[in-house]
Amino acid sequence: MSFESEALISNVKRQAKRLSKKLSLPLGQAQEGVSICLYGCDSYSDLLVKIKAESFDNPLIALSALSPNSEIFLVKILASHLDSIIGNFEKKFPGSNINEEMVVSLFGLNIEEFNVKVSSQ
Repeated sequence: MSFESEALISNVKRQAKRLSKKLSLPLGQAQEGVSICLYGCDSYSDLLVKIKAESFDNPLIALSALSPNSEIFLVKILASHLDSIIGNFEKKFPGSNINEEMVVSLFGLNIEEFNVKVSSQ
């Protein structure tokens, strides 16, 4: 995955669409959810500003580049923050039963691929 801002924004849009389908949410609500829960941003517009500014002081912003063919370091960033991300989703969408597999799937990965990549190296 490229680290060019347009490619990262496209990836975030795909993540929001996946969340929208999984939780039957309007797309705007899913975009806010992804921004707050995955990336620790205040809003979707805040996330877009940070991506366009190439402001990677928040390591979670790098997850905007995570996709099935990504470098292993991105998978490891997700793995190291997975518990807090799930907690963020539980706070924002109580009762939605968001789990590790669902979060991983937002990036286009299946849980088996994810676990293999996390345990490698």
